[in-house]
Amino acid sequence: MRPKLIAFVLSLLAMVATEVPTWAAEADAASKDVTSLMQPVERASADDCAIIVAVGRNRMNWGTAPPDYAYYREFDRDGGGTYLEDCSWKQLGVAKPLTKVQQPEKGFSITRPRYAGASATVELQIFISEQIVDGKRTPPFISVETCSLERQGDRWQFRECKLRLIT
Repeated sequence: MRPKLIAFVLSLLAMVATEVPTWAAEADAASKDVTSLMQPVERASADDCAIIVAVGRNRMNWGTAPPDYAYYREFDRDGGGTYLEDCSWKQLGVAKPLTKVQQPEKGFSITRPRYAGASATVELQIFISEQIVDGKRTPPFISVETCSLERQGDRWQFRECKLRLIT
């Protein structure tokens, strides 16, 4: 009877030993799924918002009325999470921008600023979906411009945009 008990215990141990790594992997996968749901959201800084508005005013005619383009304000961050350009538009002197629901055919985005001392650059992306004009389908339009700004005192001064890509 003893050899049968020993064989049974050994087979049980072997079974548990092969299952433990699987359970650990499942637990690890589950914890990664949970953490992926809780990725950090980084909001635009005051300088980021001032730069976005300066470019929007100069290139998109953004003022007391919004441009006739939806504003795409959310970007994936390197390493996970989201960068969100959620600025106090009214305090910055411009109208709240349109959303994709309000303007599904045309949109623009201004990327997160890259700083170098008193200078900053962003990319302005403008896109228009294909449309039917005079019974003919137009191709989609995309342009990308690199815009530069300089800090003057406590304000960001728009300098220029250079076209990088156009379709």
